[in-house]
Amino acid sequence: METKNNENGNFGVTIFLFLLAGVLLVFSVKQQINTEKTTKELSDKISQKVTDEVKKELPNIINESEQKNSEYPDFFSLKDLKKLEIIKNFTSWTPDAHVDDTKVIKKIILEKGNLAKGYIYLKTSINDKTFSIWESIYIKMNNVGGHLFRPDSLPIPKSNKTELLYALDNISYLPTVPYSENKTPQKANWFNFFIDGKKIEVISFISSLRPALIEEITLYYDCTVESDCSLVVQ
Repeated sequence: METKNNENGNFGVTIFLFLLAGVLLVFSVKQQINTEKTTKELSDKISQKVTDEVKKELPNIINESEQKNSEYPDFFSLKDLKKLEIIKNFTSWTPDAHVDDTKVIKKIILEKGNLAKGYIYLKTSINDKTFSIWESIYIKMNNVGGHLFRPDSLPIPKSNKTELLYALDNISYLPTVPYSENKTPQKANWFNFFIDGKKIEVISFISSLRPALIEEITLYYDCTVESDCSLVVQ
């Protein structure tokens, strides 16, 4: 009789434990569902917040971009033009304030067709920084030109290098050193050199007592309607 009572007791404990396990399982599932729901709600809120912030800032970003385009119209127009890289990463300077032929670079541009417009873009640096008032870049096309007059560069975004941009028909330069922005520059029209079948000689160096770098001299140009023009460097 006692054995039977023990068996009934054990069976009752088993049923209780089974029911307890079921309750715990249901509670766990419900808790997981609530957690997932809470997580999803939090994720949705964050996503909506980000979307709202983007929508809020988007007009400012667009306005800022439009403002930059209007502030630097010539610079941002370059992306729509053809491109000819004339000089790339050439180390140049004037030791003892004298021109050293080994520090001067010469290139020839060959033209096919006729240009409708053109720009020359230059990037230079000294110790990976902008030029001081003592340094200048010298460039001639067909023996016309000199030390480029930086204040007359077309507007371009600020940079930690010396970057200059000129229309080919309006080049400002100083014929001699010392370079000074208090001087009155001379003017050159290089655009007139660009005629179908012509060769243009380019000479450039940096006036500096320390090694400097011509990082880039690039021509940007467009062709006349009647001409499928192209420029090549040799």
